[in-house]
Formats: sequence, C-alpha cells, structure tokens
Amino acid sequence: MLIPRQIFFNRRRLVPLAAAAALVLAFIFWLGRLFSGTAQADQEKIFITALDNTLASRSFRFAVETKLLGEHEFYSKLEGERVLPDKVHIKGTVLQTPVEFTQVQDNTYMKDPFSGKWLMLKDIKMSQTELFFAELNPLAYFNFKDIPQLVLQGEEKAAGYKCLVFELKPNLENIFLEDQFNDYTYQVWVDKQDLVIRQALIRANRADTGSRGLEMSIKLWDYNRQLQVEVPEEIRPN
Repeated sequence: MLIPRQIFFNRRRLVPLAAAAALVLAFIFWLGRLFSGTAQADQEKIFITALDNTLASRSFRFAVETKLLGEHEFYSKLEGERVLPDKVHIKGTVLQTPVEFTQVQDNTYMKDPFSGKWLMLKDIKMSQTELFFAELNPLAYFNFKDIPQLVLQGEEKAAGYKCLVFELKPNLENIFLEDQFNDYTYQVWVDKQDLVIRQALIRANRADTGSRGLEMSIKLWDYNRQLQVEVPEEIRPN
C-alpha cells in the first residue's frame, strides 16, 4: 500500500518541529533553574542583611512572650527597651507575678513586687545570666552558627509593616540554648523597607525528651532611637 504524499511530507516536517520544541522546552527548563537559583540567593541575601541590621542596632524596644511546656511549665510576658552596650529595662509578669528590672552598666535594680521598693544587685549583669535570658536579651536568639534551611513563605503585615515571612531551621550559637532545646524552628517577619526583623515565632523541642518544650514570640521596634534607660530615681545617689 502506498503512503499518501501528504502524510509522508507531514512526517518529514514533524521531525524538525519536534526537535525544535524539545530545544525550546529544555531552554525554558534551564531558565527556570537559573532564575530559581537567583531567587533563592536573593532571598538569603535579604534575610542575612535584615539579621545583620537587627544585631547591629544601638537601641530598640521589645516584647517577649515565653512558654516552657512540660513537667515544669513556665510563662512570662514582658516588654522593655535596650540601649547598647549595657542598659536594659523590662516590665511585665512571670508566673503571674509582676516583675520589673533595670540594668545600668554593672548593676541590676529589681523592684520588690510586694513592697514596691527598688533593690540594687551590685556587680550583677542579669542580662548575661541564664535567668530571664531571653527577656533581657532577646537578640541572643538570633545569633546563629548557620542556617541550613531557609524558605520565603510569602508576604504579610506585622504591626503595620509590610513584611516578608521566612521560615528557617538554624543552629544557634549560644551553648545554653542548644543544651536546653533542639530542633529550633523559626518564623521571622522582615520589614521590606527597613530590612530589620519585626517579629519572630520560635518553637523548639526539649533536648532530653524530644517533646515540644519552647514556644516564644518576640516583637521588635523603635530601632536606633534615643531611648532612656536610667537608674530608678528613688535610689539614685543625692
């Protein structure tokens, strides 16, 4: 049986067309891989820049809400301001008890929740101790050895700021934090305009049991403002 000339010629035309289509698809795939790699590099650059800007800030206000779950549950909700290198003030509640601390240089001042009087703890830097570590020094949770996993989830408003929302699983620099918990997972809101961290939600598991142990919310604002953290007036020297 003879093959109709029309079908014969159509097949001859289809071969180069198929080859051309394959080349186009391969080129599109290559471009997709190229732009995907570029986008990932850009995302990492944005996050690292925001992280560096946050850690380099001279002053800021913050709010920290901490929940430690398990056998010995712990809850705190505090707000404060920090002026580098050695001034910090916090106020809020810990285990339903009101607390207020002020640190100025080497001394810490604590307000007695019962009498309302200020007490001075001389030559004690509370922000460098394990007690109230996050509440007095929230940026300690952003000191990372490295960040093996970093994903841009999308965009969202946080505290009125347009933010990029990142999810990451970092390895922390602080030995105390690494000993207490592991498998840290962060959601971080990065201000698109100012490139600083506005908010973070942190979860981690207990290092000994692997069960859920830490839930923490951190909010940051008023970067590099002229904030005043002073010795409480009632115990200032005359």
